Amino acid sequence: MNNELNVSLRPLCKEDASVLMELNNNKSIADFVVGNPQIVNMEQQLAWMSKVENEINTKRWMIDYAGIAVGTVILSSIDYSNSTGNMNIKLLPQYHGRGIAKKALIQACNIAFDELNLFCLTANILSYNVASYMLFQKVGFNKDGILRSRVIKNGKRCDLITLSYLKTERNN
Repeated sequence: MNNELNVSLRPLCKEDASVLMELNNNKSIADFVVGNPQIVNMEQQLAWMSKVENEINTKRWMIDYAGIAVGTVILSSIDYSNSTGNMNIKLLPQYHGRGIAKKALIQACNIAFDELNLFCLTANILSYNVASYMLFQKVGFNKDGILRSRVIKNGKRCDLITLSYLKTERNN
Protein backbone atom coordinates (compact mmCIF):
# COMPACT_ATOMS: atom_id res chain seq x y z
CA MET A 1 0.00 0.00 0.00
CA ASN A 2 1.21 3.48 -0.84
CA ASN A 3 1.84 5.32 2.43
CA GLU A 4 1.30 8.62 0.61
CA LEU A 5 -2.25 7.69 -0.37
CA ASN A 6 -4.38 10.82 0.10
CA VAL A 7 -7.27 9.32 2.13
CA SER A 8 -9.19 11.12 4.85
CA LEU A 9 -12.42 10.79 6.81
CA ARG A 10 -14.89 13.60 7.37
CA PRO A 11 -18.48 14.02 8.54
CA LEU A 12 -21.28 13.59 6.01
CA CYS A 13 -22.70 16.68 4.31
CA LYS A 14 -25.64 17.26 1.97
CA GLU A 15 -23.28 17.32 -1.03
CA ASP A 16 -22.54 13.63 -0.34
CA ALA A 17 -26.12 12.57 -1.12
CA SER A 18 -25.38 11.36 -4.66
CA VAL A 19 -22.42 9.23 -3.53
CA LEU A 20 -24.38 7.80 -0.60
CA MET A 21 -27.25 7.05 -2.97
CA GLU A 22 -24.88 5.24 -5.34
CA LEU A 23 -23.42 3.21 -2.45
CA ASN A 24 -26.96 2.25 -1.42
CA ASN A 25 -28.48 1.63 -4.86
CA ASN A 26 -25.57 -0.23 -6.48
CA LYS A 27 -26.48 -3.94 -6.74
CA SER A 28 -22.83 -5.06 -6.85
CA ILE A 29 -22.29 -3.34 -3.49
CA ALA A 30 -25.62 -4.50 -2.02
CA ASP A 31 -24.75 -8.14 -2.77
CA PHE A 32 -21.73 -7.89 -0.45
CA VAL A 33 -23.18 -6.02 2.54
CA VAL A 34 -25.09 -7.63 5.40
CA GLY A 35 -28.26 -5.56 5.02
CA ASN A 36 -30.71 -5.53 2.14
CA PRO A 37 -30.82 -1.89 1.04
CA GLN A 38 -33.92 -0.55 -0.70
CA ILE A 39 -33.45 1.56 -3.83
CA VAL A 40 -33.89 5.25 -3.00
CA ASN A 41 -34.26 8.46 -4.97
CA MET A 42 -32.61 11.77 -4.12
CA GLU A 43 -35.53 13.01 -2.01
CA GLN A 44 -35.49 9.82 0.07
CA GLN A 45 -31.70 9.98 0.39
CA LEU A 46 -31.78 13.55 1.68
CA ALA A 47 -34.60 12.70 4.12
CA TRP A 48 -32.58 9.75 5.46
CA MET A 49 -29.48 11.94 5.85
CA SER A 50 -31.50 14.48 7.81
CA LYS A 51 -32.92 11.73 10.04
CA VAL A 52 -29.54 10.19 10.95
CA GLU A 53 -27.42 13.32 11.38
CA ASN A 54 -27.85 13.48 15.17
CA GLU A 55 -27.62 9.78 16.00
CA ILE A 56 -25.95 9.15 19.35
CA ASN A 57 -24.85 5.54 18.94
CA THR A 58 -23.62 5.76 15.34
CA LYS A 59 -20.78 7.71 13.75
CA ARG A 60 -20.68 8.05 9.96
CA TRP A 61 -17.78 9.36 7.91
CA MET A 62 -17.27 9.95 4.22
CA ILE A 63 -14.06 8.60 2.77
CA ASP A 64 -12.31 11.23 0.66
CA TYR A 65 -9.65 10.10 -1.78
CA ALA A 66 -7.67 12.93 -3.33
CA GLY A 67 -10.56 15.27 -2.44
CA ILE A 68 -13.28 13.06 -3.97
CA ALA A 69 -15.97 11.31 -1.88
CA VAL A 70 -15.57 7.60 -2.68
CA GLY A 71 -17.15 5.70 0.21
CA THR A 72 -18.26 5.62 3.79
CA VAL A 73 -17.23 4.13 7.11
CA ILE A 74 -19.87 3.55 9.75
CA LEU A 75 -19.31 2.84 13.44
CA SER A 76 -22.68 1.63 14.72
CA SER A 77 -24.19 0.04 17.81
CA ILE A 78 -21.85 2.10 19.96
CA ASP A 79 -22.21 1.02 23.57
CA TYR A 80 -20.30 3.56 25.65
CA SER A 81 -20.85 1.69 28.93
CA ASN A 82 -19.11 -1.40 27.51
CA SER A 83 -16.80 0.55 25.17
CA THR A 84 -17.83 -1.38 22.04
CA GLY A 85 -18.99 -0.62 18.52
CA ASN A 86 -19.50 -2.32 15.16
CA MET A 87 -17.54 -1.24 12.07
CA ASN A 88 -18.76 -1.21 8.45
CA ILE A 89 -17.27 0.16 5.25
CA LYS A 90 -18.50 0.72 1.69
CA LEU A 91 -16.39 1.90 -1.23
CA LEU A 92 -17.45 2.68 -4.79
CA PRO A 93 -16.34 -0.27 -6.97
CA GLN A 94 -14.11 1.82 -9.22
CA TYR A 95 -11.90 2.60 -6.18
CA HIS A 96 -11.42 -0.99 -4.99
CA GLY A 97 -7.90 -2.43 -4.88
CA ARG A 98 -6.02 0.82 -4.28
CA GLY A 99 -5.54 0.58 -0.50
CA ILE A 100 -8.15 3.28 0.15
CA ALA A 101 -10.44 1.08 2.26
CA LYS A 102 -7.56 -0.14 4.42
CA LYS A 103 -6.33 3.37 5.14
CA ALA A 104 -9.87 4.63 5.86
CA LEU A 105 -10.66 1.69 8.15
CA ILE A 106 -7.41 2.22 10.10
CA GLN A 107 -8.32 5.90 10.55
CA ALA A 108 -11.84 4.99 11.75
CA CYS A 109 -10.45 2.44 14.22
CA ASN A 110 -8.02 5.05 15.55
CA ILE A 111 -10.90 7.49 16.10
CA ALA A 112 -12.93 4.76 17.82
CA PHE A 113 -10.08 3.78 20.13
CA ASP A 114 -8.44 7.16 20.78
CA GLU A 115 -11.24 9.73 20.59
CA LEU A 116 -14.32 7.69 21.52
CA ASN A 117 -12.34 5.57 23.99
CA LEU A 118 -13.83 2.30 22.76
CA PHE A 119 -12.08 -0.94 23.67
CA CYS A 120 -13.60 -3.55 21.34
CA LEU A 121 -14.67 -3.11 17.72
CA THR A 122 -16.63 -5.78 15.92
CA ALA A 123 -17.49 -6.51 12.29
CA ASN A 124 -19.88 -8.97 10.69
CA ILE A 125 -19.05 -10.00 7.14
CA LEU A 126 -20.91 -12.23 4.72
CA SER A 127 -19.01 -15.52 4.52
CA TYR A 128 -18.53 -15.18 0.75
CA ASN A 129 -17.18 -11.62 0.98
CA VAL A 130 -13.53 -12.68 0.92
CA ALA A 131 -12.21 -9.21 0.04
CA SER A 132 -13.82 -7.60 3.12
CA TYR A 133 -12.73 -10.45 5.36
CA MET A 134 -9.12 -10.02 4.21
CA LEU A 135 -9.36 -6.22 4.57
CA PHE A 136 -10.53 -6.40 8.19
CA GLN A 137 -7.83 -8.97 9.01
CA LYS A 138 -5.12 -6.73 7.50
CA VAL A 139 -6.31 -3.88 9.73
CA GLY A 140 -6.10 -6.04 12.89
CA PHE A 141 -9.49 -7.72 13.32
CA ASN A 142 -9.48 -11.37 14.39
CA LYS A 143 -12.07 -13.99 13.54
CA ASP A 144 -14.30 -14.80 16.51
CA GLY A 145 -16.55 -17.29 14.79
CA ILE A 146 -19.37 -18.00 12.38
CA LEU A 147 -22.95 -16.87 12.85
CA ARG A 148 -24.75 -19.62 10.96
CA SER A 149 -27.59 -18.84 8.53
CA ARG A 150 -27.83 -15.35 9.99
CA VAL A 151 -29.01 -13.34 6.98
CA ILE A 152 -30.89 -13.80 3.74
CA LYS A 153 -29.23 -12.46 0.60
CA ASN A 154 -30.83 -12.86 -2.80
CA GLY A 155 -33.25 -15.41 -1.37
CA LYS A 156 -30.58 -17.64 0.20
CA ARG A 157 -29.52 -18.03 3.83
CA CYS A 158 -25.94 -16.96 4.44
CA ASP A 159 -23.46 -17.27 7.27
CA LEU A 160 -21.72 -14.26 8.77
CA ILE A 161 -18.12 -14.23 9.89
CA THR A 162 -17.87 -12.26 13.11
CA LEU A 163 -14.60 -10.51 13.93
CA SER A 164 -13.31 -8.26 16.67
CA TYR A 165 -10.41 -5.90 17.23
CA LEU A 166 -9.30 -4.89 20.74
CA LYS A 167 -7.59 -1.63 21.57
CA THR A 168 -4.81 -3.61 23.29
CA GLU A 169 -4.09 -5.51 20.03
CA ARG A 170 -2.96 -2.46 18.10
CA ASN A 171 0.64 -2.53 16.91
CA ASN A 172 0.98 -6.21 17.85
